[in-house]
Amino acid sequence: MVLRVIPGPLWQLSGVIGLLIVMLSLPVSATETPAQLLAQADTLRVSDPARSRQILQALNNQSLTPDEQDYRDYLFGFHAAIASDSDGAVSIIEPISRRHPADELGLRARATLLSIYYGYREWSEGLLLSVELKALLGQLPRNNTWYTANISVVNYYINLQMYDEALQLLERVTGSELAQVSGVMRCRYIGQEFRAQKGLDVNAITPRWLATLEAACLSLPKTLYTIEPFLNWTRYLLDSGQHEAVLAAVRRHEQAVKALNYFYYWVVLKNIEAQALYALGQYDKAEAKIDPILARPEMADYSEGLVTAAALKANIRRQQNDYQQAYYWQQIAIDSKSSQNRLAATKQLAVNNAQATLRQADEDLRLLSSKQALLANQLARAEQNVIGTYLLIALAASLVFITVFSIRKLQSQQQLLARLASKDSLTGLDNRREFMQVTQQALRSNDTEEPLSLIMFDLDNLKWINDNYGHQAGDWVLTEVGNILIARLAENTVSCARVGGEEFVLCLKGKDVEQALAYCNDIQSWLAGIDTKVKLDGLQLSASFGVCDTNQVGKQLDSLISGADLAMYKAKKAGRRQAVKYPMEQGSKEEAT
Repeated sequence: MVLRVIPGPLWQLSGVIGLLIVMLSLPVSATETPAQLLAQADTLRVSDPARSRQILQALNNQSLTPDEQDYRDYLFGFHAAIASDSDGAVSIIEPISRRHPADELGLRARATLLSIYYGYREWSEGLLLSVELKALLGQLPRNNTWYTANISVVNYYINLQMYDEALQLLERVTGSELAQVSGVMRCRYIGQEFRAQKGLDVNAITPRWLATLEAACLSLPKTLYTIEPFLNWTRYLLDSGQHEAVLAAVRRHEQAVKALNYFYYWVVLKNIEAQALYALGQYDKAEAKIDPILARPEMADYSEGLVTAAALKANIRRQQNDYQQAYYWQQIAIDSKSSQNRLAATKQLAVNNAQATLRQADEDLRLLSSKQALLANQLARAEQNVIGTYLLIALAASLVFITVFSIRKLQSQQQLLARLASKDSLTGLDNRREFMQVTQQALRSNDTEEPLSLIMFDLDNLKWINDNYGHQAGDWVLTEVGNILIARLAENTVSCARVGGEEFVLCLKGKDVEQALAYCNDIQSWLAGIDTKVKLDGLQLSASFGVCDTNQVGKQLDSLISGADLAMYKAKKAGRRQAVKYPMEQGSKEEAT
């Protein structure tokens, strides 16, 4: 999940607000070169995304070099990512990273993809990309892009609790070099070092750290990067039982967090404050802090905050002898915690698999090099001592045999690694990244008039199944759907993937929208034929389908996905268990939107 950041109040821009209003009212200058316009759009991409997109749109009719075109597309992909359109961002940025294997734009593209992969929970894929990023960082000069990419890998490792690896990367930038980077970048590095040290050994944290964080971050403008270290410090105070100090820290930073208008930081701060108040016996005040959190519908997407707030609500109600409400909130906390635990276990398994594969590949290469060196030495001795032709031939054959055997073994492991990175672990279908890559390639190579169609479907009532039969039953449904799709899919299927919790998508070659619509009936009958007597008391499975083809929207993958998604939304809104094609009836597109 890519988190949305909403800019703070305009007064934060201080004296430059008038100048910015004048600038935003002016059209893009016709005298500026594409390179200058791209640099402007890049500078404004976070502080003023609307203006940045306006500049990029103005470049539509200008002649750009291939590198300038990739630069422009990357910025469009970045805007898609911060707008939570992760699919669109990946489809734009991944090809750019492949076209730029060892330059600054390639470094930026990979760093952005790493953050998206974490949001996707593609941990094995992200871990492999982080290895690629570290190698690239070793080749490129150190500038702002280098420091940003390095801190992106650090943050990824800390989120996976790989604290030693994170500290090794932080040690690349220390002392005099850290003093030369920008203030915000220095704040980010010191803040991430605090997180890594706290995760590695909480006993190593002393009051010295607060002085270090304040010296690096306190005087800077209040942004996500400069507020985060103080939230982490406040969390440390809570974990170490310093509850009065927690309340003082909350009062000190509450206005800055509120000004960011960023839901997730607000939840973190309110939960910390409420836990400190509860520990001090101030139950009514603690409840007043978490009630606004629990009333927000978006809490369903933030399980960690929901677990903390719901568990605390249950404890407060228990202290007030309201056992019915205590039981209710405790069940909400338990259900969310179970989901969180499954997610953590999946994450750790993916990390372990990726690390084991990388270690094995390194070991195989080391052994291959050692064996080749040994045999080369034996060959040299044989030549020097003129032992004989037969020995030379035998040693040479052994060298060839060992080399071929080692290479084949390495290739086999690389294929296994590629398969793990391209498949959804639960259903065995393609994952989101593999689907985007394979389908994009099919669209590029389709130079005839042969249509490609896209079917997107969502299993009906899976959330209800999870709530009433448990998440294990929901996982069983997803596994059965994956098995039946793998067994029965048509030969002209380009790719079939699970792209969300209960959402699937498949691309068919040589079928137009009408043929794909008829194919949806086949899939519907397969789902209905799954035997659910034991697991779901005979509940019949079904899905809502949306269909779109290249004859309707052209050969752009994002247009196909958007069309199929709109049609699927219409099917769900019309009562589910049906298929709808795009374009829909007049007015339905606006309604679906």
